[in-house]
Order: sequence, then C-alpha cells, then structure tokens
Amino acid sequence: MQQTLLALLALLVSMFLSFGQMQSSLRFQDQSVRGEIEQMALGVGMQTIEVVRARAFDSAVIGTGEDVVLDPSSFSDIPTGLSKDCRLHPSQDNGTVQDCQAIGEFNETTGTVPFPLADDSLKFEVEVEVQYVCADLQPCSGPTGRKKVSVFVQDVAPSGQSAALPEPIRYSEVLAYP
Repeated sequence: MQQTLLALLALLVSMFLSFGQMQSSLRFQDQSVRGEIEQMALGVGMQTIEVVRARAFDSAVIGTGEDVVLDPSSFSDIPTGLSKDCRLHPSQDNGTVQDCQAIGEFNETTGTVPFPLADDSLKFEVEVEVQYVCADLQPCSGPTGRKKVSVFVQDVAPSGQSAALPEPIRYSEVLAYP
C-alpha cells in the first residue's frame, strides 16, 4: 500500500513539474511573438514617418524652390478635422484618402498599414499626430521651424481575438526646416 501511494505521489509531482515546464514554455513563446509584433509595429511606424518626411515642411514652401528659405512665421497652423485622411501606404486606394503635400496635413490621419509576411500580411492601425515644437521640444502655440510627428501603431486583432500589443507603440521624430 505504501509503495502505491509513493508511486502516485511521484506521478503527481512529475505531472506538476511537467505542467509548470509547459506553462513556462508557453509564456516564453507568447513573449517572443509579442516581441516580434512590437518590432513589426516599430517598422510600420518608421515607414510611416518616412512617408510624412518626404512631404514639404509646410504648404507655404510648396513651389518656392530649394534656394528659398521662408521665415517660420509665414507657416500655416496645423490643420485639424480634415474630411479625408492622408495616404500612408500605396495599398490605400479607396476614395477615403488623399495624397497630402505638406507634413501638417497628416495631422489626425488614421489608416491601416500592412506588414508583408511570407504568405500573408499582418495589419496595423496607424494614427499620426503633428504639432509645432519650440527649441526645448515642448509643444508651441504658433508656427516654428520644428514639427514633431508622432505615430501610434496598434496591431489589428483577428475577429474574436484580442490584440497582441497591450497598448499602441509610439514612435516620434522632430523634423526641422530647412
């Protein structure tokens, strides 16, 4: 009888150890997947910043030529509440986006940007904020020669599942004129 109880106890202990090992392995796998998705989100954020950076600093400098440097006081305020979002990725072909010409036009733009994988793509929701910043990189009330572009990137969860990222990845850069 004692041997049977000891054998059952040994079996129970080995099951608990195996269960703990399996949980640890699943946690590691979950953390690895989350880390990969964070890296993808950061890549999407950096790509989005490059799309914004490729535009004119302000609508006032469009068509002035590369040799002309304008005073920042002639720059326009950052627009809000535009009826259409700016194109963040070439795959956005529907009628709800526009090709923006200046950095400020990207303010409050939202869109879905795909991250291509081998046989599919992972989609990310992207939100862009643009604001003027002073020399100390704090927000300014009026136009300056510096604009801070902040991109918030969140993975789009398949239906019935929760997003892998607990909160959006934030990526910011300050773009200066000239």
